[in-house]
Amino acid sequence: MNLFRTFRGRKYLQRILLSFIPVVAILAVASYWLNANARGKVLETQNEADLRLLSQINYNIENMNGIVRDLAVSLFNDDELIALKAGANYEQSILKVYRLDRTVAESPYLHSVAFYNSSQRRFFSSLNHSMPNDEFYGALGAYMKAHPDVPKLQLLPLDLNGGNGIDVFIFFLYDGPSLGSVNGNALILTVKPDWMLDNVKTLNRLAERENDALFITDGDGNVLISSDRVQRDLAGMKDALLQRIAASPRTLDDFTYTYKGTKYKVTYLSKGLNNWSIVSLRDYDAVLGSVRQMKWTEIVVTVSVVLLAVLLSVYFSLRLYRPVGQLYSLVKDDGRTPAPAAASARSAAPDEMTVIAANFRGLQDKLSQLEREQASQANIAKAYQLRSLIGGSDAVPETELLQNKALYGLDIAVPGTYAVAVVRLDGLEELLAAQGPQAESLLSFAIANIGQELLRRSFSCEAADMKSGHLVFLVSGGTDKEFASLKERFAELQRTVRQYYRVSFTVALSRPFSSYREITSRYKLALRHSDYRMATGRGSILDPDRVQANERNAEYRVPPELERQLAEGLKGGDRERAEEAITRWKEVVGGFGFENMFAAVQHMAMTLSNTLREMNSYNLNPVSVDLQAINRRILGKETLEDIGRVLSEVIGEVFEQRQSGKEDKGRLIAETIKEIVDKHYADPDLNVQKIADMLKMNPVYLGQTFKAQEGGTVVDLINSTRLAQARLYLEQQDLTVAEIMEKVGFGNESYFYRLFKRRYSVTPKEYRLKFSIERLNGG
Repeated sequence: MNLFRTFRGRKYLQRILLSFIPVVAILAVASYWLNANARGKVLETQNEADLRLLSQINYNIENMNGIVRDLAVSLFNDDELIALKAGANYEQSILKVYRLDRTVAESPYLHSVAFYNSSQRRFFSSLNHSMPNDEFYGALGAYMKAHPDVPKLQLLPLDLNGGNGIDVFIFFLYDGPSLGSVNGNALILTVKPDWMLDNVKTLNRLAERENDALFITDGDGNVLISSDRVQRDLAGMKDALLQRIAASPRTLDDFTYTYKGTKYKVTYLSKGLNNWSIVSLRDYDAVLGSVRQMKWTEIVVTVSVVLLAVLLSVYFSLRLYRPVGQLYSLVKDDGRTPAPAAASARSAAPDEMTVIAANFRGLQDKLSQLEREQASQANIAKAYQLRSLIGGSDAVPETELLQNKALYGLDIAVPGTYAVAVVRLDGLEELLAAQGPQAESLLSFAIANIGQELLRRSFSCEAADMKSGHLVFLVSGGTDKEFASLKERFAELQRTVRQYYRVSFTVALSRPFSSYREITSRYKLALRHSDYRMATGRGSILDPDRVQANERNAEYRVPPELERQLAEGLKGGDRERAEEAITRWKEVVGGFGFENMFAAVQHMAMTLSNTLREMNSYNLNPVSVDLQAINRRILGKETLEDIGRVLSEVIGEVFEQRQSGKEDKGRLIAETIKEIVDKHYADPDLNVQKIADMLKMNPVYLGQTFKAQEGGTVVDLINSTRLAQARLYLEQQDLTVAEIMEKVGFGNESYFYRLFKRRYSVTPKEYRLKFSIERLNGG
C-alpha cells in the first residue's frame, strides 16, 4: 500500500516507470511479427516443396511414357518380329513368342507385350502376364473394338478383369490414322500400375510425407492411382476438388480446402501428360505444427520477460527517483508551488521535476538579477567617475584618481602621456527619425566597445558616452610612435563600424599631452574642432593641424558679388550662373572659422528667402515655395556639402515651377472648358465660339490649348458628354429616343444616331433592348 501511494503521489516517478512500457510493447509486437513472418515462411517453403514433388511425379510419368514409347517403336520395327506382326504362317509366329517373354522378363514395369496379326486375325503375346490367354485376348479385342480411335504412344488405363480400378496401362502402336482402319498389324504393351504408386510412396518417404494423401486422375476425372488415405477418408471430396482445379487458369498452384471440419492444403498440377492431373493433400494443422509450437513458446517467453521487465522497472525507477525525491522533499513545501487540494487538481498539478526546475529558475533569475544590478551599479559609477574626470580633471587630485582607478577598474595610465578623441555620429537626426531614439545609445555602445578593443592593443583606453550627442575616448600610456599612429587606428574603427552598422562618424583628435589635469581643456578644444565637420564633411578625422588655417582666418563676410550673382541668376532664369555662385560660396565659407561659417550659412538662408519673396512680388505666376521649410532644411544640415545640395535643389524647384507656369495655365483652361461642358451640354447652341465668349478668349487659341492638354477637340468633348448622358437616359428613364436626343442637346436625329452607333456599336433602340434583356437575365 505504501508503494502504491508513493507511485500515486509522484508524477515524475510514474513517468520513469511508464518509460519502460514502450520496451515491453516493442517486445510483444516483435514476437507477433516474428510469428506471423515464420508462418508465412513455413507456408511458402511447404508450397515450394509440394510443387517440386508434383513436378517430379509428372516428370517421372513423362519419363516412363518415353521409355515405353521407345520400347514400342523398337519392337514394332524389329525385323525378327515380322512373323508375329504380319506373318501368315502360324507355326513361324509361335516360334517368336519367346522373344516377347524375354522382353517382359527384362522389364520390371511391363505386364505384357502383344501383337495383333491381321493376316491370321489373332493375337500373339508374352505368356507371363498371369492371365488366361483367351481372357486376356478377349479384353484386348473388346478394348480395340470399343476404341477405334485410340491414340498412339500414350499410356491409357485399362481394366482387364471387369472389376473396379485399373489393372494396367495400355500402350498402342499401329499403322494408319486410326485403329479401326487397320488392315495390317498393331503392337500392344500393357504396363503395371505398381511402378507409379511405388514412385509416389518413394518420393513421399524421401520428403517425410508418408501420411499425405495423393491421387492422379485422367482427363475425364477417373482416378488412375491414389494413396490409401484417399480411398479410405477423402473419396467424397475428389469431385469438388477437380471442379475447382478445372476452373483455375493456372496449371500448377495451391489452395486451402475444408472437408468435414478439417482444413487441408491442396497442391495440384493439371494438364500434365495425357491431360492427367496430380493432386496432393496435406493436413493444414500438420503443416503449421512447428509454427504453433513456436507461438506458444514465444507467448511463454514474452510473458516471462514482461513480468521481469515490470519488476526491474519498479526497482530501477525507485533507484533512479531516489535523489529526485529527496530534492523534491526539500522544495515542495517552500510555498512557491501550491499543492492541489483535491484529486481533480492533482491531475493538473506539476510533476516533481517541474517544481524543482521552477525553484531552480527562480533562484537563478534572482542571482542573475543581483549580478546585473551589481554590474549596472558598477558601470554607472564607473561612467560617472569617467565623465567627472573628463569634465573637471583640473580639480581631481592624483590620489583620488589612483583610488578611483583601483576601485572602478579605470584603464588609465597614471602618470603617462594622454590624448583625447571626440566622436560624433554623422546624420544623427536622420538616424533618430528612421530608427528611434534608442539607436543613438546602441550605436554609441557599439562604437565604444569596438574602439576600446582596437585601441587597447597598444594603449590604455576608456570610452565615455557624454550624453550630448558625442563620445569621448581617453587614450593613455602609449609611446610617441604609437600616438603618431592614432589617426590610422581611428580610421580602422571607422571602417569596421561602417561595415557592420552602415553608419559613419567624425573624429576630432587632440595633441598628446603629459598631465591628466589637461584632459578637460583638451576635450573642450577637440569638441570645438569637431564642429569643423561642416567644412571637411562626414567621416572626417580632424586634428589641430587640419583646422589650424580655419582657426586663424578672421574673415567673416561672404563677398557681396556672390550673393548678387545668386539673386540675379534666380531672377533672370540663369540656372548655370546660380549653381556657379553656390559652388564659389562653399569654397569661400569652407575657410572661415566655425562661428563665422555658421553665420554665413544663416546669412545665405536669409538672402535666398529675400530673393524668392522679391521674385514673387513682381511675378504674375508666383513660385510656390515654403521659405520657412527651406530655412529649416539649410540650417539642419551638418556639412557645407549637404547645404550646397539643398540650395541646388531649391534652385531646381524654382526653375521647374517657372517653366511649368505656362503648363499650369493650359491645364486651368482645359479644366474650365470641361466644367462648362458638364453644366451646359443640354444647350444645343453650345460650341467652341460660345465657350470662348464666356472666357473672353480667342476661340482658335482656346481650341489649340485644349487639344494640347487633352489630345482631343472641344467638339469631341461636347459630343462625348452628350452621348454618355443619353446612354444613362436609355438605361434609367422611359423616354423616347427623340425626347432623349433633345434633352442632351442634339438637334439633328441622323447625326445623333450616327454618333451613338459609332460610340456604342448599336443604335439607341438596340442599346435599350440589349440592356433590358441583360437586366432580366441578372447580367
